[in-house]
Amino acid sequence: MNLKCFSVLALLFAPLAVFAAQGGWNASKSGVTLTYRGQLFNSAPLAPTPIQGVSPQNSITVVYWRYAVDGIYDPGLRVKLCTVQRCADIDGGSGETQAFRGLPATSEFRFTYFLEGKGRVYRPIDIRQVEIAVNYE
Repeated sequence: MNLKCFSVLALLFAPLAVFAAQGGWNASKSGVTLTYRGQLFNSAPLAPTPIQGVSPQNSITVVYWRYAVDGIYDPGLRVKLCTVQRCADIDGGSGETQAFRGLPATSEFRFTYFLEGKGRVYRPIDIRQVEIAVNYE
């Protein structure tokens, strides 16, 4: 095979090689019930399963999140999305963040909830479900 033919083939297959290294995974869990102010509550861990085939060499590009609140929304609710390495404040019930860019795509995530104030909540706040989708390269 001559150099010109090899160069043309390399250009044709290069995008496929880049695409093959990209991917994503998603996870969802049941939420938590917030009954006290001034305490941290954590969701169950969200991580890729072995069947999703994510490699530790892959790095996160963007994370999408969603959580659903049953009942009345409390303006004192503060929510963060966290890994062992870092946390990101998230606003609203859904969105996206690049705060985890560059971390291993196999990172485990947790939602962390905090209700400002002290004492028992008059009406518990039910977080029905939490979901994330992680894109990586």
